[in-house]
Amino acid sequence: MTTVRAFLAHATGRPSEASGPPRCPAREVWTLGCHVLQRPLARLLAADANEPLNPADEARWRALIARRAQGEPLAYLVGHTEFWSLTLTVTPDVLVPRPETEILVEQALGMPAIDGACYLDAGTGSGAVALALKKERPQALVAACDRSPAALAVARANAAALGLDVAFWNGSWTEAIAARSCDLVVSNPPYVESTDPCLDDDGLRYEPRGALDGGADGLRAIAALIPAAARVLRPGGRLLIEHGAEQGGPVRSLFERAGLADIATHPDYAGHPRVTGGLWHG
Repeated sequence: MTTVRAFLAHATGRPSEASGPPRCPAREVWTLGCHVLQRPLARLLAADANEPLNPADEARWRALIARRAQGEPLAYLVGHTEFWSLTLTVTPDVLVPRPETEILVEQALGMPAIDGACYLDAGTGSGAVALALKKERPQALVAACDRSPAALAVARANAAALGLDVAFWNGSWTEAIAARSCDLVVSNPPYVESTDPCLDDDGLRYEPRGALDGGADGLRAIAALIPAAARVLRPGGRLLIEHGAEQGGPVRSLFERAGLADIATHPDYAGHPRVTGGLWHG
């Protein structure tokens, strides 16, 4: 019977033959092992040389390594990921939250904390942004919508697990929201061009296409969202949208066309234009 230590040595070592099993980075092998064996990393790496690895666990671990080596997101394989210090359940029904999306949260938290302020996360997916905002602004009323019932089920489950009170509903953008009722609208809408080959690359090809594909120019969803968001913003309310690194200029133009002012684009952690915001002065 294979031992845990022997399996780790084999799975994280250099491939010795072309016909060997698919490989993935050592840290990902460790993460998958922690998931399969339900133990923390320190215990996994400290496994005794003679500790046997259950054959069923070995088979499952090998299968997960193979799937990861083929590009399936690690978060889907283990069923969760971290965002804004929150542990979120993720499934193939939702995008895996990215670190750059935390820029939306950072910019939103630049607004003054006001009791009873109303925040809307349009196209919430896993609920990541809405839940991060509720965690940091417990006195705010936070709502979130998505067109996908399956995505909303994930978001609701995350809210329940975290004990965060967010109102969710199935719908498109702000269609169910009364005019001039929100102090903040945030969104990470689909913004990848339909012909962008990255949609078929490892990773993205496993994620929901509808949450990624922004049409021929990548701006289809953004162009619909901006005027819809402007309709529901109170005077002094703010809209924040994540977008592609090359879309800052066109997005600012769409903000201007919708009557928003004080428009600015903010970089992500790599220095790429990533989030554009503007105010509705009324």
